[in-house]
Amino acid sequence: MRRSILALTLTAILSLALSGVAVAGQATQTLEITGGATFSSILGGNSNGTVVMSGDLLSGELRDLRGTINFALRDESITVSPTASFTMVSDQLPVQWQQFRCDPTFCGWTFGTAYYARDHGAGPVDLRLGSLKGSGNLVVDRIGDCISDCPPPGSFYWLPSSGASLNGGVTSSKDAGTLQIYGSVVIR
Repeated sequence: MRRSILALTLTAILSLALSGVAVAGQATQTLEITGGATFSSILGGNSNGTVVMSGDLLSGELRDLRGTINFALRDESITVSPTASFTMVSDQLPVQWQQFRCDPTFCGWTFGTAYYARDHGAGPVDLRLGSLKGSGNLVVDRIGDCISDCPPPGSFYWLPSSGASLNGGVTSSKDAGTLQIYGSVVIR
């Protein structure tokens, strides 16, 4: 009896210790969104303001975003909580480039494809804007640095910009409306 209790105790302690090591070893980053916000009330009128939100990415999985929207007449707290798995996917974005070059015998266009780092994710979220509650959809797209076959100096190319958008509806016993947030994205 004592041996089984000792074995169970040691197993529990070891499993807790190992789970703590696993959590401690996971990569944590911070996702920051800064930009503009618009709230359109069903009672009439729009409120525009600036928003600053941040939250943790634990091994690419987004946790709650918390921040403040600075409307003209008041500041409102905002919380954005993923309702399903919101995983940031890292991949490479191909970008076509072209350059006009001349050598001693010929002038012409040279073409190529560069690859840029990209982190992106999208999914449903629960919203809390002050006393209003609701749901919406969050889209995040961050374009990083060129990682291979970078365009030579003097090349022509178009690189999409990084950004985030959130569209949703919120309601309470006193008001309801739509919320739109758009802005730049930084992952640290």
